[in-house]
Amino acid sequence: MKKNIFILALIISLVFLSFSFVSIADEQGREAVLVSPTGHEISGNQWLLVIGIDSYTNFPGLSTSVNDAKAVKDILLKRYHFDKYHIIELYDDDATRRNILGKLRYLTRRVGPDDSVIIFYSGRGGLDSAKREGSWIPVEGATDDTSSWISNKQIYDYLKIDANNAKHVLLISDSCFSGDSVRGYREKMARATDEVIKRAYNQRSRQVITSGGIKPVVENELDDNSIFVHFLVKGLEENRKPFLVPSELFNIMKSGLAENSNQAPAFGTLNDEGVQKGGEQVLFLNSEELVHLNKIKWQERIERKYLRSSYKDLLVTQALSMPDVEIREEQDWGFYGHSTIRHQYELRSILYEEVVVDYTTGLMWHQNGSERFKDKEKISEWVNNLNLKGYAGFKDWRLPTVEEAASLLEPKQNFGGMFVNKEFDKKQPWIWTGDSYGNDAAWVMSACYGSIFWNKFDEYFSIRPVRTMK
Repeated sequence: MKKNIFILALIISLVFLSFSFVSIADEQGREAVLVSPTGHEISGNQWLLVIGIDSYTNFPGLSTSVNDAKAVKDILLKRYHFDKYHIIELYDDDATRRNILGKLRYLTRRVGPDDSVIIFYSGRGGLDSAKREGSWIPVEGATDDTSSWISNKQIYDYLKIDANNAKHVLLISDSCFSGDSVRGYREKMARATDEVIKRAYNQRSRQVITSGGIKPVVENELDDNSIFVHFLVKGLEENRKPFLVPSELFNIMKSGLAENSNQAPAFGTLNDEGVQKGGEQVLFLNSEELVHLNKIKWQERIERKYLRSSYKDLLVTQALSMPDVEIREEQDWGFYGHSTIRHQYELRSILYEEVVVDYTTGLMWHQNGSERFKDKEKISEWVNNLNLKGYAGFKDWRLPTVEEAASLLEPKQNFGGMFVNKEFDKKQPWIWTGDSYGNDAAWVMSACYGSIFWNKFDEYFSIRPVRTMK
């Protein structure tokens, strides 16, 4: 009898456990539906043409170009919304002038108006001294006959909107003399907020990322790839956003290249009348990657660091005993120190209004903050007006507690000499908290000195409102 009861209990436990896993999987996978930035199902195909040439017939060989092309193909297939049926590969002997132009021509016939195309080339580049025009050099290209090369103009003619129906085309070229495509036609792209990405996706685009301008590129290698491709793949590998646009990817690459080489990559838009200002291709993380990232976020929610959100009247000794703070110098009025919390900040634009989300603490911060006030009623009035307006769509903004404000303090000074993360506006060196010190004073966080102290309401300090995410 006891044995039967034990078996029955075991079966019930296993059934319950299986339902628990299903629930967890549902929670992790519920957001893993592939949608466009507009919120609708993705339409159109994602095409990829990769070309890599190491073994030239008439030129000295290269060592990383084929690896570079395959590395780009592999990372896009692994993490992004691509499939093997829309990938075209040309390596070494297959990368002839005839085949390259033939595949470019093939794309003009096959792609549809909702499709996106990425073309990646790694190989030798040449400059026609008569025309001052850069070219790709195919595998059989002659050293003394530039007509056997493929000029940038020929390439661009196959990418223009009147020749290619694709909504978006992104050309990435890792070769010498590749940057004349954007010479005289460069534009500074807006920061990639949700709204900017949505607008970019709706506009037609023809963009170019190149490893250099109109000068020869020095061949630098890093981990069996060119240094340009190393940081290109690194940016694609480390991206944790569902949508990635080329301008954001380029900024990541440019930063890495600036720190590790003298290479000056270029980014721009092809001079095509059909291109719409602000348009950009969007790279979508695939469903497996979204599930993986959601799993990480789910685990992070379990491990979230909860901070006190209700206000208190604090003594200095109580402030000195706050959790998650390392104090480097105690004072009668408070302390100098910094938070020990490992934050995961993300700057976001919601309804065109800037917020900083901290996934570790579950807090959403007002990114800009307020002007300075010293009157308690003026402080309350400013926060109340923020809620009446519904900043970023929310009406539960408040002053932070000392624990929440102290969590912003970094161990070292960043931009502008401030002890806070660079995602925050630097115009608020001091902010009020909701915690009091007696009847006529409150606790303050100093971002410029990295300190927590109490102060009477006779100094002009700013407000950086916060809310707890549900």
